[in-house]
Amino acid sequence: MYYSGTQGELFIDGVKAAKVRNWSFSSSLNLLDTTALGDTDATSTPGIRTNTGSCQLYYYAPTTTVGENNSASVLINKLLKAGTEGIAPEAEQVVLKLSLNNGSGVPSHITCPAYLTSVSMTCSVGEVLSADVAFQVNGAFSEVVL
Repeated sequence: MYYSGTQGELFIDGVKAAKVRNWSFSSSLNLLDTTALGDTDATSTPGIRTNTGSCQLYYYAPTTTVGENNSASVLINKLLKAGTEGIAPEAEQVVLKLSLNNGSGVPSHITCPAYLTSVSMTCSVGEVLSADVAFQVNGAFSEVVL
C-alpha cells in the first residue's frame, strides 16, 4: 500500500498541529575508523547518530476557539523570542511527533525531543503565508513505531 500526505500528521508537545504542509526527517550515523596497521581492509565501529528534520506549516489563525488551534506560531515561538540587547533568550525544547496513519489502528510515528535550528517565513502575493522550520533531535528518539 502506498501512502500520501493525507495520512500524515505532526504533533507539537502532544497537540496536533493545525495546518501542516509537510514534514521530513533524516537520521545518520557517523562511523569511527578502527583500521589498524597491517589490516588489508578498512574496519569501523558505530559513533554518534544525528537526527534532523524539517516541516512546513501554514501561518494559520483559527476563526473560532473550537477545533485545532495549534498553529505555526506555537512552534515558531519556541525559537523566536524577544531579548535584551546583548542577551539572547534561551530556546525552548519541543517534543515533536511525526505520524503516518497507516490504517492499522496504531499509526507509524517517531517522537523526539528537539530544538528548532531555523525558521524561515515567506509571504508572497497569491500564496498562503507559511513557515519552514528545521529541527535537530536532542538525544535519542523517545518512541519509534514504523
